Amino acid sequence: ATMIRTALAVAVVVGRCSGFVTSATRARTALCATVERSVSDPLVAENYIALGLAKVFMLNGGGSPTAQYLVEPLTAATLETLQLGVPTSYCRVLALTCGDLFDDVAEPSSVNLASLATLTADYEDVKLCEDMIERATAAARTFRRRVEATQFIPVYQTSEDLNFNTDRKRIMDFHFEPSFDDNVKQHSSIDVYGRTDDSDDLADEIKRLAES
Repeated sequence: ATMIRTALAVAVVVGRCSGFVTSATRARTALCATVERSVSDPLVAENYIALGLAKVFMLNGGGSPTAQYLVEPLTAATLETLQLGVPTSYCRVLALTCGDLFDDVAEPSSVNLASLATLTADYEDVKLCEDMIERATAAARTFRRRVEATQFIPVYQTSEDLNFNTDRKRIMDFHFEPSFDDNVKQHSSIDVYGRTDDSDDLADEIKRLAES
């Protein structure tokens, strides 16, 4: 009789635990589904968005780099990283809502420049980054998934508590164009037979190809 009662008690406990696990699993699945739906749903006016003022540099075809200030949307991950004090090209960050930034949240086609006044104040010749609308809408969605990132900078507030540093310059218009010699060196270094060329053989090969 004692063994039967013990077995029945174990069965009840196991059943309760199983029910708890099943309920927890269902709740977790429902939560994940809700998050996925909220991320993919159309943006609304109240959605949070962060924008950074970045100091970048342009080569303009050569010569010394010239400074340029750009407004760029920030993802939740970027904003969280900035709070860790990593060196950054951003000197100021502003938090807004999508309703403040876009002319039409449902189908944005332009940016309300007046809403960026506190971000660009004291800086001249500030430009918007390329693909501003596309990047901004994508960045705004990241804050739906990581709502906790919105706590760093409240809406309508700016922050300059950043580790602003341009020792490593962000060059925006640099395009690497390999020379003829670069191409020859690359191809000669890739040899399925494991062979290598010495400098004289390589020079002769370059000359041969150039004259062919």
